[in-house]
Amino acid sequence: MSARVGIFGIGLAAYWPQFDGLRERIEGYQRRVEERVAALGGEVVSGGLVDGEQAAREAGDRFASAQVDLVLCHAVTYATSSTVLPVAQAAGVPVVLLGLQPSSSLDYESTDTGEWLANCAACCVPEIAGAFTRARIPYDTVAGTIEDDARAWERIGAWVRAAGVARSLRSARIGFLGHVYPGMLDMYTDFTAVHAQVGAHVEVLEIDDLGARVAAVAADDVAAKTAEIEAMFAFADPSADPIAGSIEPDQL
Repeated sequence: MSARVGIFGIGLAAYWPQFDGLRERIEGYQRRVEERVAALGGEVVSGGLVDGEQAAREAGDRFASAQVDLVLCHAVTYATSSTVLPVAQAAGVPVVLLGLQPSSSLDYESTDTGEWLANCAACCVPEIAGAFTRARIPYDTVAGTIEDDARAWERIGAWVRAAGVARSLRSARIGFLGHVYPGMLDMYTDFTAVHAQVGAHVEVLEIDDLGARVAAVAADDVAAKTAEIEAMFAFADPSADPIAGSIEPDQL
């Protein structure tokens, strides 16, 4: 199951009338990050450009309504931490602060304030991280460039995959059958803990109920499930274990 990822860019509304074209450039960088996250398999929920408290609350409400699994805050340029905190508070999910610059270096001889602001993707990350720490909001940071930065995007991809796993667990329905071998304390299951920690539903099965369900399964259903198992798992070579035999079709 793919992760639902809330993404928003940040800036400062006071900058837009001072620096022509700055907002448009930042919105373009933001769209590119959203495209790349979508290419990683994430279902993107865009919070747009957050440049003030009201916009922050609107983005946070949008993420909460969409039930996102992860929030990526693209620190495109400087923004105050007070415009970022409400988004994380409303979403209530892990947050990753992205300090992704459009290029790896600046032409310092010809860089003015406006150009620097279009490239200062990491400048406010420490301020935001400090606010998150004081607010007890867990977060991670990824620094790099929007393009041609395999290391940064591998880390972002790992977060997207992990969020997808969490979403799958929350919608999972796990069957629990019978009693474990006496004394094997690592095998006992606390159903309340499973529900509380990962959100999965545990369905307690009785052997008679399971037997009735197995007897009702059609041949096409068996073939489909067998194909799914064979596609998902790598079957071990039985020669690695002297007492193991090959997995026969009827056993599978």
